[in-house]
Amino acid sequence: MKNRQELFGVVLDLAQTIQAATIYPENHQRVQQLLTRLHNRIGQMASSLGTIHIGIIGDHFVVDEFPFLEMNPALRKLLQDIREKGIEKFSIREGLTYGELKRFVFFLATGREDVQGTRFESIDHGIIQSIGGETPEIGQENATFSRSHFLFGAADVLKDLLKSMAQGGVASVSGARDIVAGIMKGIRQDVFLFHRLMQMQSHDDYTVTHSMNVSAIVVAQAAALGLPENRLQEIGLAAMLHDIGKEMVPSEILQKPGKINPSEFATMAEHPAMGAKVLKKMDCGSDLPVIVCFEHHIKYDGSGYPKISSGGPLHPVSYITQIADVFDALRTYRPYRDSLDLKTTLSIMERGRGTEFEPNLFDNFLRVVLADQAGAGA
Repeated sequence: MKNRQELFGVVLDLAQTIQAATIYPENHQRVQQLLTRLHNRIGQMASSLGTIHIGIIGDHFVVDEFPFLEMNPALRKLLQDIREKGIEKFSIREGLTYGELKRFVFFLATGREDVQGTRFESIDHGIIQSIGGETPEIGQENATFSRSHFLFGAADVLKDLLKSMAQGGVASVSGARDIVAGIMKGIRQDVFLFHRLMQMQSHDDYTVTHSMNVSAIVVAQAAALGLPENRLQEIGLAAMLHDIGKEMVPSEILQKPGKINPSEFATMAEHPAMGAKVLKKMDCGSDLPVIVCFEHHIKYDGSGYPKISSGGPLHPVSYITQIADVFDALRTYRPYRDSLDLKTTLSIMERGRGTEFEPNLFDNFLRVVLADQAGAGA
């Protein structure tokens, strides 16, 4: 069983040790005391876990799958030091020696060594590639860390942000934008994207994991259309916030272990308009999140909800979000039905080509999914 506080203790101790290393000489008593404490803590955790994974999402640390939201000045300095090295994640394996830990601490604290040329026996560090990036991954042994651990950690961060945004709290759209910037570089370049996203379904909040899945699938579709990087970030944010209105739907409806009745459906059907109203009050950088939130349940033939008077086309990102929304919903286990396999899911969706789904964008989606499955050997 993972101890969340002990894992966070590793980050806190690392931050304090690096802070001391920037102030005192290498052999100062304070540095030695903190190094010893940090080495002991890492040894205890690594002996039970095998490997400790630490990464950055937005302006927060994630230790294994746990997000660490309480940032003090020492932690902010640690985050800055790691980012200045071009590092977004590192993994510490069992067997780390005191000497190697000391070298790693001063590597982060002093900047005397070049990140590309620095190697450690029990520590892997690296970046998460963006789509089409040529930057090599450092420490390939733990490349899968950038997928599952970041996804689970980001889900917990997003859960708090969505709730706070919907309630008019202190969280802003910039918090969600930071998550998109931090995690998209990992999930967009995953060659087994659709296959791996199903690992997320063990998270206890369906709306959160669904929002992340839809965002990733939408970005994959948009990337396949050749859209530029800055547009992918904007599109990923809009897709991630598409269901924010569900934060205002009673939990007994959202979590009902059976089919909802007409009255409950009417309440549920209000979530696109409610979400758009929330987002309209915020600085989203563009109108796209508001548009996608409002339109994502309107079908290509104009049916669905909310009902609109104009018969013109929707925004293209609304169409691809709707496709991703339906795909992930069908592929996900719910209390009232089992998840559907890929073949059944695509068979159901293909019946809606040209009526429920915009045909050209649906064909693009199919190409993305089938290419992913071929790469995974499915």
